[in-house]
Amino acid sequence: MKVVCLHILLLLSCCSYVHGTSGGALNGACNNMIPQHSGNSAQTSAPPFQITLDKTMYAGGDVITVNLSRTATNQFKGFFIQARNQDGTKIPGFALIQNSKFLQCDNPNDAVTHTEASPKDSVTFQFTAPATSRGNITIVATAVESFNTFWVRIPSETIVDMAPTGASSTILPNVVVVTISVLGIYLFQL
Repeated sequence: MKVVCLHILLLLSCCSYVHGTSGGALNGACNNMIPQHSGNSAQTSAPPFQITLDKTMYAGGDVITVNLSRTATNQFKGFFIQARNQDGTKIPGFALIQNSKFLQCDNPNDAVTHTEASPKDSVTFQFTAPATSRGNITIVATAVESFNTFWVRIPSETIVDMAPTGASSTILPNVVVVTISVLGIYLFQL
């Protein structure tokens, strides 16, 4: 029995604490987008990185080009990108690029992260908007400059959902009809 306990203790002494790696974000980062970097905190200064989009409006199935890039001399080694609507729901739709992988948070392809930690000036993804209305969407990213230096939830511009709502599709024609009717009555009385 003592020999078994000794073997177990020997095996346990070889174990180490697991944290974020150069191979990408871990599932623990899905909601708050904070890398699992052993107690390090996100930077509070303005990020030296930005997200730009080729479209700021979408209809079902539109493909939007998403670019995470540096705005200063800082390069980033890691990234974690998601699309979220106004209530925080993660929206799937990303396509992979070289040296990236999906991190399934709530649905397949609703988050993308890096697979290696070489310095990067920018990364560009294609995001396919949902086929059905999901509300306005914002792309958010975490950019990791080094193990101790990272910025969390860098937002893009809002991508406006162009799906018609019941109110907007009926109010405008009704306003036009009423305006023309009132104008006609007014002119008739002259």
